[in-house]
Amino acid sequence: MTTAARSPTPQRIMVWDPLVRVFHWALVLGFALNYAEIGPHRYIGYTLMGLIGLRILWGLVGPWSVRWTSFWPTPARLKAAIRGHAAEGGRITHTPLGALMMISLLALLLGLGTTGMLMVHTERFHDLHWMEELHEGLATAVLCLVPVHVLGAVLEGRKQGDNLIAAMVHGRRRPQP
Repeated sequence: MTTAARSPTPQRIMVWDPLVRVFHWALVLGFALNYAEIGPHRYIGYTLMGLIGLRILWGLVGPWSVRWTSFWPTPARLKAAIRGHAAEGGRITHTPLGALMMISLLALLLGLGTTGMLMVHTERFHDLHWMEELHEGLATAVLCLVPVHVLGAVLEGRKQGDNLIAAMVHGRRRPQP
């Protein structure tokens, strides 16, 4: 193959900074440990809630690619994604559907942490069966969405010609046309 026939490898750009990547994998590890009931459940839960709070704040003040406004799944963005239209402006962060998944997972994890803290720190919710069921139901919902999230990242990565799982490790993505 001649040099002219080879396609140049597009330069990768930094999309997810170390804080977002560490947050992501710490959330994965912490949820897995708590779901498997390995380790100090309560303190892992506190740590995860703190991490989510930090990520919410970072989404307001962090670099452009991690800000909520850079990928928030507005109705117009969701409609375009569902119709299969390319993202506006060469979007390189989350797709609208990916952002919807991310926000859904974070909301479920916040609910999970909140129900856990209510059961531990308030007399009113301490031994209520329905609160325990809600807590377990939220954990199950997260567990059910995780494979959908991973599958979506794999499929979207193939569609875009980029490995999105690896990108969440090293933080770099190929620019999209």
